[in-house]
Amino acid sequence: MTYMRWALFAAAAACCAGFGLNTSTDEYTIDTGAELVFSVRRTAPPVDVTVGSIGGITSLKYKDVEYAAEGRYSTVNDGFDFLFAGVSDVTVDAVVADTKTIKVTVVTPFLTHYYIAQDGDPRIYMGTIWTKQPDIESKIHFVFRLNPVLLPEFMLTEGGGGDTRGATGTIEADDVFALSHGETRSKHYTGSRLQDWIFMGASGAGAGMWLIRGSHETGSGGPFYRSARSQTTDESHDLIYAVNDIHAQTEAFRSGTLAAYSFAATAGDTPNTGVDYEFYAGLGVSGFVIAEERGQIRGVGVQQRNPAFRYTVAFANANGQYWSAVDAGSGAFRVPYVLPGVYTMTVYKNELAVFLRENVTVEPLEITSIPALNITGDPSTAAAVFRIGDWDGSPRELMNGGNIDTMHPSDSRLSAWDTSPFVVGEDPAAGFPAYLFKDVNGLFIIEFVLPEAMKTATRTIRVGTTLSAGGGRPAVSVNGGVAAVSAGVAFDMPTRSVTLGTYRGVNEMHVFEVPPGSWTADAVQTVTISVEGGAGGFAWLSPALAVDCVDLLGQWETSAPATDAPATAAPPTVGPTLAPPASTLLPNPPPESASTTCSVLLTILGAAFVIFVGV
Repeated sequence: MTYMRWALFAAAAACCAGFGLNTSTDEYTIDTGAELVFSVRRTAPPVDVTVGSIGGITSLKYKDVEYAAEGRYSTVNDGFDFLFAGVSDVTVDAVVADTKTIKVTVVTPFLTHYYIAQDGDPRIYMGTIWTKQPDIESKIHFVFRLNPVLLPEFMLTEGGGGDTRGATGTIEADDVFALSHGETRSKHYTGSRLQDWIFMGASGAGAGMWLIRGSHETGSGGPFYRSARSQTTDESHDLIYAVNDIHAQTEAFRSGTLAAYSFAATAGDTPNTGVDYEFYAGLGVSGFVIAEERGQIRGVGVQQRNPAFRYTVAFANANGQYWSAVDAGSGAFRVPYVLPGVYTMTVYKNELAVFLRENVTVEPLEITSIPALNITGDPSTAAAVFRIGDWDGSPRELMNGGNIDTMHPSDSRLSAWDTSPFVVGEDPAAGFPAYLFKDVNGLFIIEFVLPEAMKTATRTIRVGTTLSAGGGRPAVSVNGGVAAVSAGVAFDMPTRSVTLGTYRGVNEMHVFEVPPGSWTADAVQTVTISVEGGAGGFAWLSPALAVDCVDLLGQWETSAPATDAPATAAPPTVGPTLAPPASTLLPNPPPESASTTCSVLLTILGAAFVIFVGV
């Protein structure tokens, strides 16, 4: 055969190639019949492969162009043989399930992963199910490792996110990088709240590669959880779907139900995200629960909302998590395809729990109706002498709060963290730091004017936090008096959580009662908030708090909080001792069945205890 005849034959074969499975000694190759062809490794990879193992995707071709990063497989974590300590057994099998479906199954002793292709669909349908959480790295991430040169248009978060190219070195562990001009980069700075995204990807000339998440019912952390979604180096652009993650995690891991998600190739346009996985039912996919075995929840309406905020309703138990946005007009909500079971329902004002209901039961093929409900736990309803920030479970309106999820606290683009004192009536909320680090700005002063008529009664200072790290807890002193330290925190995070692009932990309210003798005769009063406790770590890794809101309660002569006047004199340097805090409140408001006159419910990972604060 001459070269010309061979070339014509090869071109004709490629043109006529269609849906099918090809098996070689080392790989299964699946042609979707829609110009997407991918290969899965059957045997141990060659020595020049730097990331990956048996079961990983070795090749990803779209329109005959290879988009897989060289020497780097797409796989769960860094390889299926590197998930569990002392366990490296992995098997791979592929079958033509019917005339239009191919299924590849990767099996380890505790985790099974599926790649599924359908005829004429340029998509890799996937699913992961596990009976034990990986222990080499306590996470389950599926990572597509793509060619960054062919796909230069990345869906990056504002600020550069995870594009680490040009980094001069690491500034924290081995995954936070600095550029020469002081900006920072990390895969951790690409996270968005789960409720805010459904797909991510990269595109180039005539091609787009996209990863589409599923319902995330088997994940942990709820609707506001953030985790790494991408990282770009000279060698690879990684699309990362965190099926679950240990970083800043507040919940136990879930298992036993398939986590379904998919990858799609397009001509550059964004993908169709309305993915139907119901065809899994006839394929012998472990842990898949069909729609007919699920129920749904419908709510008539959430009442007494603040129109300035977005509200979310979430349902959770040990087996699943679900959420829905609350309609801004009617307050109604709907959650479809819920696993049968008994759930706890939480209503969030932005990210702050303001209503709790236990024992919401879901049955297969039934609609669980939630009657109209009134929000009962919004701290903002209390009148205040001053209020810094909003009670919404987020520090984003505070200084640097809008950027702390996309850069390290040391980033040169951020404002200086230690701007104390904060003058009520002069400084905006954006003048108060979103984070308090014990070694950086862990002694922060607030100055304000208090009318004489308000100095004769006991006053309450409330410090709201969205995350406590490294054993840090807030302390408050008034007019230079001895500080009262909060009795503790509900959930303590590692110090690296606040430097990894998240402020989300467990919302808490720390309450301090201020006796009348604490106020001075001067017009200007001072409140000093400090970070106490904790051990180890320094600078950005010292004990830290993410701040939600700080306020001083009190009723002015009118029913509404008065406008704060600016300070007019220097603050005093000494003062009487502040009384110890009355209690540590939240993260959840009292359930409907509990007394709201004498107790506050504090829920931590499903365990509850009651602190009696009196009336």
